[in-house]
Amino acid sequence: MGIRLRRMAAVIGVGLALALAPITGTAAAQETGTMAVTDMDFTPSAVDATAGGKTVTLRWTMTDTTPGTDGMGARVYLRRQGATAGTYLGVPLVGTYDVGSAGQDITLVPGSTPQKATYEWTLAPPQYAAGTSVTWAVTRLEAWDTQGTSLDWDAARLGAFHNTFRAKTLADTQGPTYDALAVDNERQPYVYVGGGSSSMTYELDVHDSQAGVSGGTLTLTGPGGQHLTGSFAIEWTWYAGYQGCGYIGWGQTDASSCGVSVTFPAHAAPGTWTVSKVELTDNAGNTSSYDNLSAAPVHVTSNDVLSADTFTATPNPVDTWHGARTIKVGFRPHGDRDGVASAVVDTDSVNGCRQPSSTATTAADGTVSVDYYVPRKVFTCHITGVIITDRAGNVALYGSEFGAPETGLTITSAPDTVLPEIDQATLSPTTVPATDHSTDLRLTVNVSGTTAGVDGYDVYLIDSSGQVIPAVTGGAPLTFSGPLTMSFPLPSHVAPGTYTIALRLSDQAYQSSSFGFPNGTPMPGGPVTLTVT
Repeated sequence: MGIRLRRMAAVIGVGLALALAPITGTAAAQETGTMAVTDMDFTPSAVDATAGGKTVTLRWTMTDTTPGTDGMGARVYLRRQGATAGTYLGVPLVGTYDVGSAGQDITLVPGSTPQKATYEWTLAPPQYAAGTSVTWAVTRLEAWDTQGTSLDWDAARLGAFHNTFRAKTLADTQGPTYDALAVDNERQPYVYVGGGSSSMTYELDVHDSQAGVSGGTLTLTGPGGQHLTGSFAIEWTWYAGYQGCGYIGWGQTDASSCGVSVTFPAHAAPGTWTVSKVELTDNAGNTSSYDNLSAAPVHVTSNDVLSADTFTATPNPVDTWHGARTIKVGFRPHGDRDGVASAVVDTDSVNGCRQPSSTATTAADGTVSVDYYVPRKVFTCHITGVIITDRAGNVALYGSEFGAPETGLTITSAPDTVLPEIDQATLSPTTVPATDHSTDLRLTVNVSGTTAGVDGYDVYLIDSSGQVIPAVTGGAPLTFSGPLTMSFPLPSHVAPGTYTIALRLSDQAYQSSSFGFPNGTPMPGGPVTLTVT
């Protein structure tokens, strides 16, 4: 890996040392109304920033003749001047004043009115620059009021005032460094490029302890020496502050999880592409170049060599009510060299669908399959991606995960067609004193039919007037057929009399059947009664 360093007079991106909170306001793209800047100056006009902490104050005055205005908001952009006139380095320092807001970078000087206001912005310029001194200039001033009047003055117009100051600085002679370069951790290292383009995002952590990170470029090299590039630039926006490169630290000295997107054109060369070069620029104009790399490999395909069709899942639907199942996901390959070695099957299901092994098995008829695990009670497993690899290393991609042709596969549980059924119900004992709340009453039913299996119950007492009294709610051991016993004591405050028993049974699909309720399905064999003495 080689590293070289050069000075740049132009900036890759926009950004800097003071991270400012996002603000709101209205700033027009051109001057409108009757707003104007009448004075501007820096105090002092020169400062020694080498030790850090020394401040300068920008003071300016604006007027606004708009009737009914209640004050002017303002936003100021301060940038490092480059080596030649009209050029600038790095990301701007940005200060904002919004009428009525507290804790702002810019303050309103006492005595100001909505029609004529003076503002001050006190800041400490960064210690590091391209050399031992740097000139900072106000390159843009935006202002607005609540009546819709605004202005937007650039560096040329502001140059009529004292819009610059000079800072003595420490010379930054080193460009940024990086580590943790990898494919976006939410993506698999595969790219499908059929008739349209596709993109891949790479992430890296960028560091510059002096002037701070400004921007950078990644170069990818693919089969046949083809090259692609992607870049990032840190910039300031009024709605989000400093952005453009992951999590940006104070002073832009660190930009972690910095995302760089690279676009692969339609039918890009199939095979492995790697990051071969990283270039990073700081706010002083230094660029570090790291080349001769072979990092973060991704496999690109258009399914032109290896492809597949006739995707199947067997069985499907699958009975998962009785327990987890391993099924087969299959397809018919075309153009494979030396046979299919593996197939990776992905899903967006959160229910635990997964693949125990990607090893592919080829049947006598040429179809290929892999095992796929479906947990108990899962209702759907939507297949979002399939990665097929032959023994020669060719890859075919399918599914929305890659923007590739869909497989059409969604694995579903067998439908719940038979709700819980019983053919017998008994109660023991059938008589209990009204004061006895410790004896267990045992209701036993015989489950004679259910698709999803009974796993819950609710038992009620029904008095002679039809009033429903809850007795017990519980979870049952999973029962597909045979006896099921539910135990419960006599509920409190039950008066002496004769009661009938009502029952609701629930299954794993959250469906239920009821027995013994008034005007409902009767208990098999007739009402089950309880006498309370």
